[in-house]
Amino acid sequence: MGAVPRIVYLIGAGGSNACVKWVKSPYGILMQDLSIPLGNKLRPLLETEYSGHENLVTLVNTVIDENTDIEHVITFLDDAPSKLHRDFAGEMRKAFEEVLRERLREIEKDHGGHPVHLYAALLDMHRITDLPERLGGIITTNYDEYIEEAMTEKHDGSVDFGFELASSSTEPRKLKLLKLHGSFGWQDTWPLSRGTAGDTLWLPPGINKVKQRYPFNVVWGLARELLSCDILRIIGCRIGANDWDLISLLFTTRHINSTSQPYRIEVIDAPSRVEQFRTSFPYLEVRSLFELDEIGDRFLKKIAGESSPNFGDLGKQEREALVRKAGENENWFELWLRFKAETVFEELGSVETETGLFAEFLAGG
Repeated sequence: MGAVPRIVYLIGAGGSNACVKWVKSPYGILMQDLSIPLGNKLRPLLETEYSGHENLVTLVNTVIDENTDIEHVITFLDDAPSKLHRDFAGEMRKAFEEVLRERLREIEKDHGGHPVHLYAALLDMHRITDLPERLGGIITTNYDEYIEEAMTEKHDGSVDFGFELASSSTEPRKLKLLKLHGSFGWQDTWPLSRGTAGDTLWLPPGINKVKQRYPFNVVWGLARELLSCDILRIIGCRIGANDWDLISLLFTTRHINSTSQPYRIEVIDAPSRVEQFRTSFPYLEVRSLFELDEIGDRFLKKIAGESSPNFGDLGKQEREALVRKAGENENWFELWLRFKAETVFEELGSVETETGLFAEFLAGG
């Protein structure tokens, strides 16, 4: 029997949005869900501080919509030679934080708490005694606190953020959670502390994220160490041109580590988006849900029917047809976790843990 593979997760906004969708909330937290509220938040400024600047009026009224990449717009304004436009980029960052915070509060009010069930079930899966894999840690680009809440409240554990927070628990830390872009739950104080009052310690949207300052330099360095793993599972993190530093981190940890083989990357997302990922970054050699050893057959049967051949044995046109048929509207995190639960149950005969959260998820709760 070979060594048990070490698993690391990279979780983006799509992971938390999947948690929100799982409880059937009418609200979304992806960038396209926030663009219209962001435009509405900015319009009063156009009538006051930025009155008379028609180019900014045009930007907000005609450019910013659900298809706009807000990070691109902020970066372009930041690079403008005009102080006026650089200042407006700052207003956009401020408005983005307000809009996202408001949306998270709406979800909490609507649901009666934070919807952390999928994260809690995922963490609980890794507490199954005979699970043939071990959890190394979690990396996230998210600002929300869903993952750490699942760790602390659902599993009664403390969080290792990689650095000291003044109001952190003094209990032994069990799992590393590296928040690459900071958190709405971190205060920009000294010593660094947890809380929601005061200035937020975060890296706002924008292509050029300045991460040289503490604690981000520490967090990114620890992420490099954590990625000495066997499998990286990417959940809801649609990596693109905005994420050049993250792409560089993945490339170098896969290909410039003389002490280990390149880790495998499994992307828990729509197969069509995985194909886009594969085309843009072929050197990362990503695998879609169709290609995962444990659940690929289950996913193929769901999409193509009971008599589905191995995805790798299909011709190019047949694979493309299956990718199109899969669509993009599933809750991919939930679907993968459910197939994973079924597989683990078949292999081990049980998915029981101390909390029972994974078994509850498998039962449909």
